[in-house]
Amino acid sequence: MEREKLTQTLYRSSKVVGSKQVLKGISDGTVRCVIVAADADAQLKKKLLAAAEERGVKVERAPSKRRLGEAAGIEVGAAVVGLVCEEAIDRTAP
Repeated sequence: MEREKLTQTLYRSSKVVGSKQVLKGISDGTVRCVIVAADADAQLKKKLLAAAEERGVKVERAPSKRRLGEAAGIEVGAAVVGLVCEEAIDRTAP
């Protein structure tokens, strides 16, 4: 995913950052798309990609953890970011 598109997508979307949160979101059906950094740990990528495929979650790629972290608005690198579906937000509203 090119830098500008990545930044715009993450800016406009509700998201979760980090492998534990993304795997939980895939499992409970709240994550609609997963963005994985190209330089993320191979075992982590394998686990995330398998979970996403099993649940039919779309997977995109980011060039690096540094770029993905910047685009997600955090000050450290991010191996993975999950975009949260709007229905999930509506379900959690008070």
